[in-house]
Amino acid sequence: MFAFNRKLLCSVFNAQEAREAILGGARIIDSEDPKSALGNIKPRQIMAVSDAVLDFKRNLEVQLSTNIGEDQLLFRRSETGEAIEKSPYEIAGKAAQAAIGVACSMGTRVHPSNLVKVGVDGMEVEKVKEVLAEVVLTLQRTEQFSHCQVMGVLFAQNLKFWSERKTSDAVRMVLVELREFYPSSPDDPFAFDLEKYAIGTLRDPNGEIMFADQSQVSLGAFIQRGVLPVGSNTSFIRVNELFPHKRFFPRLAEGDATNRPVIKAMVDATADAGANAIMLDTSILSKVSNICLVDTSGGAMIDINRFRGHGGLVEVGILKLDDLQFFVDYCHFRGIEANVAGSVESYQAQQLWVLLPELDQISTRSSASAVQVDPSRPSSLGMDTRQHRVIKRTLVRGLAPPEHGGVLNLPAELLQNPQAVAEFAQLREMIAQKRAELSLPELRTYFVDSEGRIVQTH
Repeated sequence: MFAFNRKLLCSVFNAQEAREAILGGARIIDSEDPKSALGNIKPRQIMAVSDAVLDFKRNLEVQLSTNIGEDQLLFRRSETGEAIEKSPYEIAGKAAQAAIGVACSMGTRVHPSNLVKVGVDGMEVEKVKEVLAEVVLTLQRTEQFSHCQVMGVLFAQNLKFWSERKTSDAVRMVLVELREFYPSSPDDPFAFDLEKYAIGTLRDPNGEIMFADQSQVSLGAFIQRGVLPVGSNTSFIRVNELFPHKRFFPRLAEGDATNRPVIKAMVDATADAGANAIMLDTSILSKVSNICLVDTSGGAMIDINRFRGHGGLVEVGILKLDDLQFFVDYCHFRGIEANVAGSVESYQAQQLWVLLPELDQISTRSSASAVQVDPSRPSSLGMDTRQHRVIKRTLVRGLAPPEHGGVLNLPAELLQNPQAVAEFAQLREMIAQKRAELSLPELRTYFVDSEGRIVQTH
């Protein structure tokens, strides 16, 4: 019989979202700004989340967490304007400074062992170790935050999927809003004109739309509003790219997708640095391309991915169940916790909790969020994008482990698809059977809409 200490990490932006996450069964409340591509959030927002958790009735201990950004690399400009990477010493030092800042913002009133997440994308393994070790040793040296835990974050990738999807209008639209682009030349085959995507997407620091109609859009307006740098002579841009594993793991990476040798190297680097956990996540570039972490095809899991789509792009995953099993097993072999993220949906999470019972944590934001509705204007819906949806307790429950009230939430939009409904029956039967074998609570199943409302109970 299994004993569990499994946790759902739910990323929230404000106090109300923190309350929703706790009510849904989350045990790690993570502060993140969904409107930021890196997830960075102001210290005052972290403090507001901390106060909300402190003030809320909880049946179980709740930790706080936040990140210091996905990209720790620092650059300076040469005389010709080229970006030159700064020294590993300065990169590690800046990361440690940021870690102390977010640890101070979270405080220790809620829990003495809060989590600091450190993104290490685009780094060689030795640099990963140096950055993580500097953060770990700095926090341990402090009196107040010596129990603070550190989690490294590796972005899994599938370059083939990304290459096929990065030119999609739906993908470009979201990445323009997130400012995930850089100036380019019209001669670049992957460049495109920002003017085509600027209306209704680009926002100022106050969140207001910059350009409401085509008459407001021009190269001069982009420069004046700080969208493009001074000196730009064209409005053509190119979206940012993933950091290929082959560049940073040259003897380990093979093919287009993250493999086990790369995962092993990252787990080793995390453990050698003295960190406590590692998260397998996906980049914002993958997320908006409907590329998730969990590949449910192949028969080891019930494949609901193939029924989901957004912007004409069917959901595809990167790592299969046996790869995730390897990740969990090797993490425990090295003495650290394993966290799985990357747009994990309820129909994936509830399978993972029973098929990988040793998994320590699952992380979520997008799958626990719904379109916002103003009760004073019920017909006025918010935007259905990752940046604008809000956390709802009904959706958080769909990701929580069974022992914390986790349920199976299925998308109501697929109720009219007979093939999907047939798969739902197999999914529910499999999860229910595995729960019984593990002496876990009986499975409850709900169909939910985009606003997080239950429209049908199974």
